[in-house]
Amino acid sequence: MQKFHTKIDWWVYAFLICLTGLLIQLLITMQAKGNITAYPFHSITYLLTILVIWWPVANTRYVVDHENLIITCMFLKWKIKLSDIEKIEPTSNSVSSPALSLNRLKIEYTKGGKNKFVLVSPRNKDKFYQALQQNDADIANKLSDASYKFKNI
Repeated sequence: MQKFHTKIDWWVYAFLICLTGLLIQLLITMQAKGNITAYPFHSITYLLTILVIWWPVANTRYVVDHENLIITCMFLKWKIKLSDIEKIEPTSNSVSSPALSLNRLKIEYTKGGKNKFVLVSPRNKDKFYQALQQNDADIANKLSDASYKFKNI
């Protein structure tokens, strides 16, 4: 079983830091005006918002075991059998996904007779590819990233 954390783009960090700073500024202003005790719901909401926006940074990961690719992001979990994977290709699609970078991989798979896809952004794509190949030799045929295929022949 190998674990891979998500790659995180600089602009995601910038957004999270700015939003956190804004919320902390609101809390400091409330404290200075003596409003924290008068409006505890607001204070709790700001603190919970800070925790929730940083949760994906700490929690988004991809686990490859001998049969499955398990993707975790916050309270969401995808379990994809390696044998169900149809195609893996690089993409920069910005659709909502368990990936904190636009340098992504689109994993197309079949589940329950339906074609589905998920986007992931492992920090180290090469090791991610290798982990998939170690557990399913047929994965190499499903990679559309020609540079990776030719590099490893």
